Amino acid sequence: MRRIVGLLLIVLVVIPGCGRDRGVGQNGSGRVVEMSVWHPWGGVQKERFDRVVKAFNKSHSRIHVRSVFTPNDLANNQKFYTAVAAGKPPDCVFVDGQQTAAWAEQGALESLDARLNRADIKRGDYFAPCWDQNLYGGRVWALTYCADPNFAFLWNKKVFREAGLDPEKPPSTIAELDRYNDRITKIERGKIVRMGVIPWAQYGGANSVFTWGWAFGGDFYNGKISKVTANDPRVVKALEWISGYAKKYDVTKVGSFVSGFGSREQNPLYTGQVAMACVHIASLEEMKQYAPNLDYGLGFIPAPLDGEQHSSWVGGWCLAIPKGSRHPDAAWEFIKWACRDPNGTQAAGRIQGLFPGYVHSPYFDEVRNKPGYGQFLQILKECRHQRPVMPAQAFLMSALDRAVDYAIYGKLSPRAALDQATKETQAELDLKLAGR
Repeated sequence: MRRIVGLLLIVLVVIPGCGRDRGVGQNGSGRVVEMSVWHPWGGVQKERFDRVVKAFNKSHSRIHVRSVFTPNDLANNQKFYTAVAAGKPPDCVFVDGQQTAAWAEQGALESLDARLNRADIKRGDYFAPCWDQNLYGGRVWALTYCADPNFAFLWNKKVFREAGLDPEKPPSTIAELDRYNDRITKIERGKIVRMGVIPWAQYGGANSVFTWGWAFGGDFYNGKISKVTANDPRVVKALEWISGYAKKYDVTKVGSFVSGFGSREQNPLYTGQVAMACVHIASLEEMKQYAPNLDYGLGFIPAPLDGEQHSSWVGGWCLAIPKGSRHPDAAWEFIKWACRDPNGTQAAGRIQGLFPGYVHSPYFDEVRNKPGYGQFLQILKECRHQRPVMPAQAFLMSALDRAVDYAIYGKLSPRAALDQATKETQAELDLKLAGR
């Protein structure tokens, strides 16, 4: 039996008062069920999520949800695992899509299949990657709360004009992107003062190689045979292209250039220091606040002619029921409302500004004509990928981060770097699967 489940059984024997729901919204005595949900947001988004919870509580008289900010470290989830092993988990928990398989493999989550069947909730209710990121071992372990369409391609039209490029015609192929970059990039007295694009600079090395690797037509994992394929020849080509920029412009000079970047109003895309980049949907609200006069365009990520056109992938936070939840029925009511109910998904979208994973949410009707949102919605509709669904996902992310660093700094060839990442992750995956 898996380690966490074994520990859980021991703890449940010795800890009294770990009874579970005897009915939706009741704790056996007719009182309102008080349940907790761990969430990952601090700052402004914490305040917004608290408002989402308040909307749920207002519409559910027999369940009261208490939100608890609990930072989620994607590489190390010891706090959550310890809570499950001690028989004191939250009643409901947010899990990043890339973590779901690992948490399920550790026995830390309850399968939702029986509940999904009773509620007639099915794959077609969600954007395909939003469903698939929670499907592991033939079971569904969570539902997607918010969908991150990764990424839209942004270009600064003012910089295009300055470089003599048509501001209404973004690059659609990698060859065009390279040509545009050459026209835009400026080097003065040996220092870079403007670049067209920096392929590895945003959202980390792993996310960069995922983004461009899929655009080049590659893949990272074969789930049918549990085989890591991060050294797919097309992924290698993508990393060769990425590292080619590091070699062409001298990665140390690029590093010095990047070190001068600011945030908010000083974001290099807003100041014109960088003209093109892959951007997250959160950029829309940020630009509205910090660069309201920015003249920009949004489109699909460029790809090689023989690559994957309109390539993208989906991430996002999901809601699950931890193993040992004291109020799983109440937790399920919250999950259904937040992830599948028209009113709940609309509230989450309006308040937090996040795209729901539920394809029929009325929130999409509200935003499809807002500047920028329509492009992200189209990306979400056409999206084909989610990060590999496997229990060694966090390890793969770290391995890909290292591979990108090795390649751009010339420590290993792109092929050797990805061979190493593949070999190491496969060994980690095999070890996890052998422990079942």
